[in-house]
Amino acid sequence: MERPICLITGATEGVGKATALELARKGFVVVLGARNAAKAKAVKAEIAASSGNPHIDYLIADLSSLKQVRGLSETFKQRYPRLDVLINNAGIFAPARVLTEDGFETTHQVNYLSHFYLTLLLLADLGKSAQGRIINLSSCVYVAGKFDARNLQSEKRFSTFSAYSDSKLLMLLFTIELAERLRETGITVNAVHPGVVRTPLMLRAPGVFRVVAYLALPFALSPERGAATSVYLASAPEVKSISGQYFTLSRTGRFKTPFNTPDHRNLLWELSAKSLPLEPFVTAAQ
Repeated sequence: MERPICLITGATEGVGKATALELARKGFVVVLGARNAAKAKAVKAEIAASSGNPHIDYLIADLSSLKQVRGLSETFKQRYPRLDVLINNAGIFAPARVLTEDGFETTHQVNYLSHFYLTLLLLADLGKSAQGRIINLSSCVYVAGKFDARNLQSEKRFSTFSAYSDSKLLMLLFTIELAERLRETGITVNAVHPGVVRTPLMLRAPGVFRVVAYLALPFALSPERGAATSVYLASAPEVKSISGQYFTLSRTGRFKTPFNTPDHRNLLWELSAKSLPLEPFVTAAQ
């Protein structure tokens, strides 16, 4: 396993699939995280044929189930000696407030909490890499997001836009906090805004997102261009020591939110960790 090993969630369509294909072309061992086994098998074969790289695998897990997230991490550990790159790419637009089997609002769990969980479960594997990299998909809509410790599950009021933008803000705050906690290790953590990308997720979006999606179609990026920043962060040697940054168009970007404070980030971490079945040594993130 001299090739770098990358695990990508939400890797069977859109930006995730384009990222997987490009990293396969660069010679990575690419592990596709997916919900649907038949689709994952087909995408695996497609990427292997297109890239000429046979080192493509898939693991099945629905991020709306913490049990399945843990199963994904355990299966990965059994198959691979380490993890070089983790790309937390999967995301959804939920049209209504629905609770998962774990009791969390679906957008919050799929877009943020399950990625928080998966990342902590795989930290030791990233630590075995010569230079582990974590890439979290955020979005420019983080600017509309809010961190309200009493409303993390949209208990007060639900809207698709608010739930999605909140989840992308939390991914950004998690990125910065985790980078700080891993500062003395060789693991880097960065957030990515892929741009407005023409994907199936975008075209299936409910409510106001669908209107925005169709208005933006003439200007939207292809999935390949949307994937470019994730690919850059996963593979470029010049970013091996950069951590805790927000990237767009393969450059560090400025971000500003009143919720980016040590107190807010630490509180988010504590609330997230307390809600999950984690061992104490894992919640401390080394």
